[in-house]
Amino acid sequence: MYNRREKEKELMEDHSGYLDKLSSSYQFTAKTAFYSKGKFGRQIQLFENELNKGSDIYVELVDIVRDAKGIETDMVPMYWERPLFKCRYNPYFKEEYEVKVSTNSRGEEYSAYVIPVSELVCVNKGSEETPYNDYEKNRTTEPVEQKRLSVFPDFEEEFVPKMKDIEGSDDVSAILLEIAAGFQKLAIALKNK
Repeated sequence: MYNRREKEKELMEDHSGYLDKLSSSYQFTAKTAFYSKGKFGRQIQLFENELNKGSDIYVELVDIVRDAKGIETDMVPMYWERPLFKCRYNPYFKEEYEVKVSTNSRGEEYSAYVIPVSELVCVNKGSEETPYNDYEKNRTTEPVEQKRLSVFPDFEEEFVPKMKDIEGSDDVSAILLEIAAGFQKLAIALKNK
């Protein structure tokens, strides 16, 4: 289990260089961006008390990590490059955004305003602002270290060691007999169910 407020403070520290330079008041929050049936693109939920404060809201998009029982265990950044998005203050939010009434994990009812992420702008920790859709279109994928020149797999390196892990002789016929015996045991087990 994690403490959401402490996790938000931890996430905000990464953006403190940009946020400290702001001349106007602001809010920071971490939100999950989700797809909603019948809507185009991702959405985020902001509560009325967040939207009523009269300031821009800076958002880092996150993913919620859950255990096998569905209990939230952590909150991690959605993008590896950790962009910061701004939701501009909108005094007409009650008329322009849909209100969603739902129940949280503790069974408590809450209401929040659903805001399309396409209305957010990426501030890129600089003075330039990029609309979310342009950011998403131009973003780079997470870098992956390439171990060799060819993208074609080296069968001797990747597949032969797996076959050698099978106990018994290195003889191909012995390996095939062991595999057949495994399938026979599986067939008997499935038949007895």
